[in-house]
Amino acid sequence: MNRYSTYKTIVYTLLCLTPTFVMANDVELLPIPVTVEPVSTRSIVQKIEEVGKITALDNANLTFSAGAKIEKIAFNDGDAVNKGDVIAELDSTKAKADLDKARSTLNLAKTKLQRTRDLLAKQPDALSPQDVDELQEQVNLAAADFRQQEATLKDYTIVAPFDGRLTIFSHSIGSHIDASTALVSLYKLDPVNVTYAISQEDLGTAQIGQTVAVSVSAFPNQSFTGEVNYIAPAVDENSGRVEVHATIDNQEQILAPGMFANVSQQLQRGKPQLVVPQNAILANNEQRYLWVVEGNKPQRRQVELGANTNDGYVIIKSGLKKGEQIVTTGQQKLNDGNTVNILSSQPSGQPISKETRSIETGSEQTNNKEAG
Repeated sequence: MNRYSTYKTIVYTLLCLTPTFVMANDVELLPIPVTVEPVSTRSIVQKIEEVGKITALDNANLTFSAGAKIEKIAFNDGDAVNKGDVIAELDSTKAKADLDKARSTLNLAKTKLQRTRDLLAKQPDALSPQDVDELQEQVNLAAADFRQQEATLKDYTIVAPFDGRLTIFSHSIGSHIDASTALVSLYKLDPVNVTYAISQEDLGTAQIGQTVAVSVSAFPNQSFTGEVNYIAPAVDENSGRVEVHATIDNQEQILAPGMFANVSQQLQRGKPQLVVPQNAILANNEQRYLWVVEGNKPQRRQVELGANTNDGYVIIKSGLKKGEQIVTTGQQKLNDGNTVNILSSQPSGQPISKETRSIETGSEQTNNKEAG
């Protein structure tokens, strides 16, 4: 083939390829459909996440102050009782007799004193003042003995000191029980406490009255709200941590003392910080970036990330300004030099709708992985 034929072949080939090249460029220059959202600010709530244990606000081992045979048990194991309810009684026959005797002695002493006063009203010189004082003293002694016997009789009875729920009785009716031996325990279950420990670093921001959210494995779909009521004044020497208590309403009495609990204590609100949706973030090795739209031109912007807010957003430490429009879907197709067609603008700080996310199939899952 001569040089002229070769030249014709090259020209023909270039002419055939040129339309395809132009079409390809035309497709690439078409605006990329995207959705955008303005960079917003939030005052992020600082939290402490710890593991604690549910404890009873009040509990007591119920005992008699005397030793005798058990005559009456008014409740069953595990029953709920109210403050003032009589839980159990001992055989108090002798104590009641001693009280009756003390009552009679007191009444007799009062009668003698009253008769003497009546006599002196008629005959002022019938008795000396010393005799009257002795009779008055006998009344006082008899009254003291009566009060003592009255108190002794109470030693034979157990009364609930507060509302709560009983445990198992250690003795039954008819058995002898010694003084100070626990017959049963009583737990106050509404409210209850959650006890946990925080680090020394958090001690400066933890305060009484702050809110806690508590969850337990027995009820995974429920969250219980409480309030901090105690912060230890000193750091534990062994653990190096600070003990904290929070009170939790337990009207249904489903939180039981001894349960382990996940505790989230809300600290103070921090200063406003910039936030963007996590699915707007892309990754390039160790770098994180996103696309900012000005007019219809996207601009790649490297950013420094902070903590996740646990609701689909992430804090931006640097690289953005409040109000800038960032691409939330469609960013996978963007390159420098593209133009964009904004399909919708998501309100600041609002989750992106499923309809908007469907513009670019799979972009949400891809971006979430990359943003990590």
